[in-house]
Amino acid sequence: MIDLHNDFLTEIKNQRLQKKYIESVSRKINYLCCPIWTTNIKNAKFYIKNKQKLIKNYDNLQICIEDIDFLDNSEFDFLLEVCPKYVGLVWNYDNSFGGGAYGVSGLSKKGELLVKFLQHNNIVVDTAHMNYKTFFDYVNITQKPIFCSHTGFYSVVNDKRNLKDSQIELIVKSGGLVGLYFVGKYIANNKTVTSDDVVKNIDYFVQKFGKKNLAIGSDFFGTTDLPKDLFDCSQIDIVKQKLLKIGYKIEDFDDIFANNAKNFLNL
Repeated sequence: MIDLHNDFLTEIKNQRLQKKYIESVSRKINYLCCPIWTTNIKNAKFYIKNKQKLIKNYDNLQICIEDIDFLDNSEFDFLLEVCPKYVGLVWNYDNSFGGGAYGVSGLSKKGELLVKFLQHNNIVVDTAHMNYKTFFDYVNITQKPIFCSHTGFYSVVNDKRNLKDSQIELIVKSGGLVGLYFVGKYIANNKTVTSDDVVKNIDYFVQKFGKKNLAIGSDFFGTTDLPKDLFDCSQIDIVKQKLLKIGYKIEDFDDIFANNAKNFLNL
């Protein structure tokens, strides 16, 4: 499995427990994107550098950044020091770079400058958490395939945090990638969410857009609102068996849960 979004570096506060989790997960997973959610971190640059040191000896773990608002225009070179796999410009609300999912702003001039800087230096721009306006502002200036690390689908659950079909179509057309998260309220309208709902979301995407642009961005540790039978990467086989039961092949599972992300990120 390749997971595009696991928040353990932000949410596990004790470094000993972080190391314990790293040892455990690194044996279970092919590659793990480890975003640091900076919105509530006071000294984000110091925090990111510390966490980078913590995982530096693990080739299958990579720092990513969620909400880059702590950086000024003159500090973009910091990103060359820490080499994140991807950078999310915003979180759920507006900041100096653009509009979050529940905000109103579009991509700012500062945001445009950062996009150009990131793409010039081959750092992936993450469109997760962008609102509709910021997303399309970004689409209008990017020359790269469009990437969204963790999201759900608006046609399944009508929430601003999820991607609309028109956005997914553009991502697929660009040769981009969409990571499906497992957050209960964004993948199902029912009170009790299970792995069946993950399967339904996967099947929705595949039936409408094909399987080559879908991956997994679980959002483990980024939420407690997870399917009752799917709260750790060790339980992914549950989803695999359910996909096989409804007609998917082993290679379909391998593509969605590993190969698509591997190819997109050039791993």
